[in-house]
Amino acid sequence: MNWLANEVEKDGTKNNSIRVSRVTPDKLTSPADMWSYLLSQDWKNSLKPDEVTAGVGAVSATWGSKSAVNPALVNTVVNECKKSPLIFLMDEAHTMEPDMCRALLNLSQEIGNKAPFLLVLAGTPGLAHFLTTVGASFVERSTKMGIARLEAQATADAIVKPLDADGVHIAADALEHVVEDSQHYPYFIQLWGESLWDLAKEKELQKLTSHEVTAAKTRVESVRLGFYSSRRRRLKDDGLLKVAADCAAIFQDQSRFKEVDLEKAIKDALPDNQSDERYESQVLRDLARHEFIWNPPDTDLYEAGIPSLMRYVLDKQREHIQN
Repeated sequence: MNWLANEVEKDGTKNNSIRVSRVTPDKLTSPADMWSYLLSQDWKNSLKPDEVTAGVGAVSATWGSKSAVNPALVNTVVNECKKSPLIFLMDEAHTMEPDMCRALLNLSQEIGNKAPFLLVLAGTPGLAHFLTTVGASFVERSTKMGIARLEAQATADAIVKPLDADGVHIAADALEHVVEDSQHYPYFIQLWGESLWDLAKEKELQKLTSHEVTAAKTRVESVRLGFYSSRRRRLKDDGLLKVAADCAAIFQDQSRFKEVDLEKAIKDALPDNQSDERYESQVLRDLARHEFIWNPPDTDLYEAGIPSLMRYVLDKQREHIQN
């Protein structure tokens, strides 16, 4: 999201040719809030304060949860987009209120059919399923960019390049250990990068060796343990702990599974009175929503979201059974 906004603002805003509006769901508490982000500041500046309040605020009373019924404001946004195309960025979109999400999706289609308008939604791997639940069928035809763990080289670049830019270099053997320990998982890569950078600045180092990596790993492991504990607690709160542990067990011998194989494992883990095809599919989606398992882009296979988290959950479950 940051990259896209920066690229557009760097190359596309000459003479106000492209507008960028970025928002998170907590900023959209009413339809009027959404219009305030869709309409340009120039348009709002052209009106008197009471006219802006009346024009935008009235939408709350005239706009139902399922469709936009204020053609005047729709036409205003369309005309503005014809003059200055708009890119509307929504982060954490999976946390939107369903009615607000439905309204935004439908409105984006109406505007996009008439003028240059791009809606970009970012969220957790559960975002795709969330969007299908709000009742906007055209979402299926949208361009989707999935998330998965990085390749080894991309992981190495994510560590090396920011350090290099700050005059800090890391030895090849030390980097290899960091890449492997990160499991190519974005958050762990960020955690390693932050820990190494802090260590380099604290000790005024320009070269990081295996010794510094060992020192940084203490902090990485401490933070990571808290992360594991929090994720396990969330699974437990949602009643998914046992089935998650059973899924983790089968992932110890194989890295990827077909959906049908995972659903069978889920079926075996569930009590007989809960075991039916629809519920098994729901549990599979819930595990994906928790990022416990992932369905990487361009494949119908599932893999561990974070292998070490699976091992942690499985070990804790075995400890519980033994005790």
